[in-house]
Amino acid sequence: MEVAIDRLYRVVRFIVDKVIGYSASFVMLGGTCLAIVEIFRRYILGVVFDWGQDAVTYMMVSAIFLYFATTQAKRSNLAMLAFIDFLRKRGHIKLVLTIRASITLLSLYLFTNFALWGIPTFERTAMLGRKTQSLVLEIWPFQLCLTISFGLMALICLFQLYQDVQAIRGKAVFPWAPVEEHIEI
Repeated sequence: MEVAIDRLYRVVRFIVDKVIGYSASFVMLGGTCLAIVEIFRRYILGVVFDWGQDAVTYMMVSAIFLYFATTQAKRSNLAMLAFIDFLRKRGHIKLVLTIRASITLLSLYLFTNFALWGIPTFERTAMLGRKTQSLVLEIWPFQLCLTISFGLMALICLFQLYQDVQAIRGKAVFPWAPVEEHIEI
């Protein structure tokens, strides 16, 4: 069973890290290139695309949305670890592991609810034909990116919860996946 879960998580991580992560990077690069073109067109040529600013904004936002899942998978989120470090230094390892599992469970709950709430939201937006301020671009693809991102983060949290619960039991699973790789503030 553990081998199957490990393989499944490796597949999910490959898709999230390599496919989604690099896709988000290319969307961000495309948005940056379009912004540079728009700057040149505006200040040198004196003309702009009506939809240029909306496209740049929504491309950047979509790339960030999609990269959320990659960040969650690497556990590279911002964390305030002063209390956790205090408990760890005092030798309360089981308590630290339980807190980590509880936070992962809460994250799983929130991400799942956001993803489920996002499905009818982007469907309704698509049905109504909502557009950006320039009235050229549809908004639903950007909402879909956010919904997909929350769904992927929920899936990642499911595997991380399994990893955290196994750590409480004293078993190490997914030795190739980071357990703690936070950006401390």
